Formats: sequence, structure tokens, C-alpha cells
Amino acid sequence: SKDINVYARAATGFRGSSVQSAGAFISKSLAGAETNTSFEAGIKADLLDRRARLNFGVFSYRVKDLQLTAVGGAGNGNILLNADKATGSGFEMDLQALLTNNLMASMGIGYNDTKIKDPNLLVAYCAQCTVTDPTVTVTTPTGPAQRARIDGNPLPQAPKTTVNFTLRYSQPTPSGEWYVLTDWVYRSKINFFLYESVEFTGRPLTEGGVRLGYLWGNGK
Repeated sequence: SKDINVYARAATGFRGSSVQSAGAFISKSLAGAETNTSFEAGIKADLLDRRARLNFGVFSYRVKDLQLTAVGGAGNGNILLNADKATGSGFEMDLQALLTNNLMASMGIGYNDTKIKDPNLLVAYCAQCTVTDPTVTVTTPTGPAQRARIDGNPLPQAPKTTVNFTLRYSQPTPSGEWYVLTDWVYRSKINFFLYESVEFTGRPLTEGGVRLGYLWGNGK
């Protein structure tokens, strides 16, 4: 309709191989090509005589042969590798509303459940870390070494939940506009690396701010 749109999409994607050059402490590494299949559906709507706007979507995706960067090991270097596959699913919603002629609010919520699926994938980790993943001993050219099994871990830097909120009040004057704005954001915990450890897990984070300002000259 004039004020409401619904949509659905199915898509595939491809990324070619990547090469990591050799360094002082690591040899050259290679990650093969990856493919992605994704699905998304949602709604976009203007509400309350266009004083509010809502966007909501659900999604699911699977990446086969996902390219990853592993950090750690004796040389504490970066190497490229492929996971058999990784999956993700969730939803995103954002809402904007003009509550009064002077008060504007917005809110966004996201949920993203990601998972690495490869029972045979092992990665090196920091020797001083308190690793919470299962570990195994493997034979390397330089002797026995410990590796972490990362099957079932979330993707790195991928919080499961995110929330943001803003509230802005404005007061026009003959020559401009005074305003006060507060904004807040939250994200759940994250893994910094592929393996899970006490030291490299980012705790849940909340940040907020308040701003007071004055606009004039038509915003110039």
C-alpha cells in the first residue's frame, strides 16, 4: 500500500580465494573461495499519519568454506583458513517516532545468532590464555603443540544482541533552535578471536551520552 511495503529476498554470493603473505614469524597462508546463501523477509511501514516509521526484517544465511583469520600461536601471527561452514540467523528492527512536534525518539534492536560448524577445525591460541574451548595436542614440524577446537563458537566480533535508543527535544527560537539529545547503545558479549578464552572475551557493553546544542542559519 502507500504506507506499507513487505519484501522477501533469496540470494547467493561468492568470494574468491585470499592469500596472506609470509611474515617474520609465519609462513604464507591461503584461504579458498567461499559461497553464501541467504534469505531475508520484512516490512517497512509509515505509521500514525507518517509521524512514525517502522522497519523490521528477519534473516538467515549459510556460508560454505567461510574464510577466517586465526590469531595466536607461538609467533602470535595471523593465518588464513577455511571453516567447513558457518550459519547465522536473527532479526533487526528500528523505529522512529515524532512523539510531539518537539520530541523525537528512535530505537533499534538486533539479534544475530552465529555459529561456526566444523568439527575438525583446530586453531592455535595464546600460550598464556585461559582457553575455555576443548584443546588437543597435535604434531607440528617444530614438535607437539596445543590447539583449540572451535566447532560451535560464534563468529568473532559478532554480538548476539544489540540495542540503541535516542531521544531528542528541540525548542525553536526566532533565530534558531535549542536542542538536547541523549543516545544509548548496548551490545552483548563478543569473542575477539575464533577461540574462546577468559582474556579475549569482550564483556557486555553499554554506552550513553547527552548533548546540548544550538542551531542557527538553517543548520549551516
